[in-house]
Amino acid sequence: MIFVEVPPGLGDRGQRMWEESLAIWSLTPAHLVLLEEACRIADRLDLLDSMLRAQSVEVKPDGAQFADFSGLLAETRQQSGALKLLLTEIRQGQVGAGPVKEEAAGGVGVSDLTKRIADRRRQAEG
Repeated sequence: MIFVEVPPGLGDRGQRMWEESLAIWSLTPAHLVLLEEACRIADRLDLLDSMLRAQSVEVKPDGAQFADFSGLLAETRQQSGALKLLLTEIRQGQVGAGPVKEEAAGGVGVSDLTKRIADRRRQAEG
C-alpha cells in the first residue's frame, strides 16, 4: 500500500473512507481525485443527514417548511447517486484490476456508458 496523505478539509467520515479505501485499493492518480470527491460527498451526506434530523423533529404541516424538508431529501438523493457512481468508477479503476463482470442489467457500470451510447447511435443510423 502506498501512503497518500489525507486531503485537507475532510470530516470524520471522509477521512475514514479515504484511509480504508486506500488500504484495499491501488488507485491511479486520476482515481485518487475521484476518491477525494467521493469522500467530500460522504461528509456532505453526513451534514445533510444532520439537517434532516434537526428538521424532522420540528416538522409542521405548513407548505414552506415542507418545501425546505423535501429540498433536503432531494439533495440527499442526488448526492447519494453521485457517490454511488464515483465509487463504481473508482472500483473499476483499481490498478491491476481484471475485467469487470457484466451486471445483470446488461452493462458493466459507468465506464461502459460511452460504448453503449455509440452502439445505439450506430443502430439508429442503420
